[in-house]
Amino acid sequence: MTQAKVYVLCVFSIFGITLSGFAQIDGRESTHGRKMIRAVRTETPPTVDGNLNEEAWQAASVALGFVQRDPQEGQPSTEKTDFRILYTSTTLYVGIRSYDSSPAGILANDRQRDSSLGNDDTITIVLDTFHDHRNTYVFRTNPLGTQYDAIVTDEGRTVNANWDERWDVAARVHGQGWSAEFAIPFKSLRMTEENEHVWGLDLERVIRRKNESSSWNNFRRGFQLESASQSGHLTGIEGIESGLRLRVKPYILGGFSHTSNRLQSQLCRDADAANNYCNASAVGVEDLKWLITPSLTADFTANTDFAQTDVDNQRVNLDRFPLFFSERREFFQEGAGVFEFGISEGENRGSAAMKLFHSRRIGLSPRRLPVPIVAGGRLTGRLQGFTLGLLNVQTERFEPENIRASNYSVARIKRDVLGRSSVGAFFLNREQSGIDDYNRVYGADANFVFFRYFSVGGFLGKSSFPRPAGDSGDDWVTAGSIRWDSDTLNLETSWRVVDPKFRDDLGFVPRTDVRFFSSQLALKPRIDGRIIRQLVFRFRNDYTMNQQNELVTRRNHSGFEMFFQDGSYFGYIPHTHFECLEEPFALREGVVEIPPGCHSWWRNGFRYAPNPSKRVSGRIINYAHHMGYWGSGTLHNFSFSPRLRLTDQFSAQIRYQINKATFPGTVCVDKTQNKCGFTDHVINTRINFNLNNQWLTSTTIQYNSADNFWGFNFRLNYIFRPGDDFFLIYNEGRTGDDPFTTDPARRHNDRTLLAKFTYSFDY
Repeated sequence: MTQAKVYVLCVFSIFGITLSGFAQIDGRESTHGRKMIRAVRTETPPTVDGNLNEEAWQAASVALGFVQRDPQEGQPSTEKTDFRILYTSTTLYVGIRSYDSSPAGILANDRQRDSSLGNDDTITIVLDTFHDHRNTYVFRTNPLGTQYDAIVTDEGRTVNANWDERWDVAARVHGQGWSAEFAIPFKSLRMTEENEHVWGLDLERVIRRKNESSSWNNFRRGFQLESASQSGHLTGIEGIESGLRLRVKPYILGGFSHTSNRLQSQLCRDADAANNYCNASAVGVEDLKWLITPSLTADFTANTDFAQTDVDNQRVNLDRFPLFFSERREFFQEGAGVFEFGISEGENRGSAAMKLFHSRRIGLSPRRLPVPIVAGGRLTGRLQGFTLGLLNVQTERFEPENIRASNYSVARIKRDVLGRSSVGAFFLNREQSGIDDYNRVYGADANFVFFRYFSVGGFLGKSSFPRPAGDSGDDWVTAGSIRWDSDTLNLETSWRVVDPKFRDDLGFVPRTDVRFFSSQLALKPRIDGRIIRQLVFRFRNDYTMNQQNELVTRRNHSGFEMFFQDGSYFGYIPHTHFECLEEPFALREGVVEIPPGCHSWWRNGFRYAPNPSKRVSGRIINYAHHMGYWGSGTLHNFSFSPRLRLTDQFSAQIRYQINKATFPGTVCVDKTQNKCGFTDHVINTRINFNLNNQWLTSTTIQYNSADNFWGFNFRLNYIFRPGDDFFLIYNEGRTGDDPFTTDPARRHNDRTLLAKFTYSFDY
């Protein structure tokens, strides 16, 4: 059995190389390098104010000819767009004019830094500085000059929007439309050490009221803007200074917290035991960045603090496996794409089925409380044709949950092969101090892409940890996928096998002892109509067995979706579920306990989201009705998550979810009842009020009736210069059987007020 697993990656390689010999199935001409623009050097840098009237701009070459991706692929954009590129020895300048026949219809409402700006008119720039046709930097703005930036790995496999670097942009609306000026310092990018550079380049314009997107070069629907293999070329950049060699970014933190929770009070080093008062002052190094070469970067952090990190959304777990929470901390987000290995989950899948490396296992406890980080280091970049990633973090002992001091290490190496493919290896290690306990996971992965839309990938891994003599084996994991994914057709199959004793202390592995198989077919015809843009007919089957080939879970997912010309959406999503339990499962402690055996039920779901250009957008309706839930119950799920856009300074995202379940007395913990159940109310509301693009505030209000939790978070962020901030954060949380009771035995009340200041020194 083990020997068969070793052959998995070889099979992928042979299959992929065989396929590469066939003629291209898609048959359409590639857009790669279809257009080219030459940057013009200037000794007089333009003023970044949104006006393109300086003399330097008049000397630059003008690029035209934006082509629609939506709604009419390949047709000229309905509104004219042009751009120019200048550079000095230190900075790249891009000036764009977005003409509009109806300037009053231009939409610009979002000032929140790193918002996706999905409800506004936008201009996006994509730079492939290594010209490897895989990895890109993304810079986006709207007519208010709001900044969004991201690092994209492997043509969209990983999009890291928490990457923040120093760059500037200004925009203005005028009688002919709107214009924008970008200033991107070369020291904010990573690139080769060549004197003359050729980069991949593309630009996208979105006209929100028309739900129209057009690109300078890559307009094919089967690709995203981030698909660097389809971009145009930027030439003429030479004799530049990458500039930055060393950046030191210290921080100062001051504040206090007060808690009635004995567990929380143990988090403080300097506390008043009588009043549970905690002094939260600290000083540390948020990031020390050293550019070893223009393409290889080392980062160090000490006494790390994440006070400014957004709070997790409240969620209720209605499954028997743990919930997945994404990484939000800046230090672990930068360069995160390098440490992604394995296979992507494919279209319409969650990203949390399994992750061999999940950075939230470092510095956060199982209860999502911060575990003190002593220091950490990271090395990422490219060297001699290889992509490298090294990470090492040391944490302190965490008394409240009896977590020992630990050292975490991750090593990653990857080599690009063929046009858009790669092979690599990885190693994970956790060592706990004071005891003979460790966990190591190592393996290899491969991802091949052919025919533009066809991909074959997989990985193989093995875990190692202290075990009794003679106890070996059953500690492997393997997965693979074969996928065709274009704008009109998605056809795929995937599988995943996790042995019973596989252990991964640095990953998210919700289930072991499983053999999972999945297949999906989605037909996505385009409709040349005035109302409907595209229909999607989808069917997917997920089949999970244990190592004895006994069925434990089967889910059939169906879907019918309509995407309208104005950007609105409707979906009907029916599913069937089948689950087998070997032991009782407490769906809700003290209320409902599901007995062992096999259970099946039917789920009907409806979703609707209106035109995103309207003042009320978001998913207005998301309803699901589970009939025969766990064999005998009924469950109604309803969520309401509109986005309210009142002005360009004020917006609110409201999410209200209700779970109402009813069961007959046979599954009630209290057998004297004829029936039982529960009703959950979950609220996650975020209110943004931004005075301008530098003074930003967000207020989060949360409620979770299942955990009897109320939460309030206020964050003021003053960006006094790009990359450096002042934060003022206030948190309050109340937990207990009754959040409003005065009985301290039934109520925990936590308050925190913090101020944090960062300032970078560049050398």
